[in-house]
Amino acid sequence: MSKALPSRLPPQFRWVEEPERKFLCLNSIKVLEICKRNRGWIVHVFLQDPEREQPIVAVGSANAGMRWGANWAKLRSRLLISLAAAKEEPASDGTP
Repeated sequence: MSKALPSRLPPQFRWVEEPERKFLCLNSIKVLEICKRNRGWIVHVFLQDPEREQPIVAVGSANAGMRWGANWAKLRSRLLISLAAAKEEPASDGTP
């Protein structure tokens, strides 16, 4: 049985993989993190619609978390891109 690959995301998204955690980033903004928790793995979403917060999701493995995260991000890619752009813009009050 082969492992399913994460869903293909727009080019602004990239995975950063470390031994105990994986991050999905959009340009320089962290979208979500998959990390080991006790005997399993969790997905913690950082970049999200403030009116519809995403709970922490338990998954069976890092690969399952990457699949879940990629599918979740793909369904919301337009929203995530606009949220990331707003975070990356300099403050409008003149502060650096």
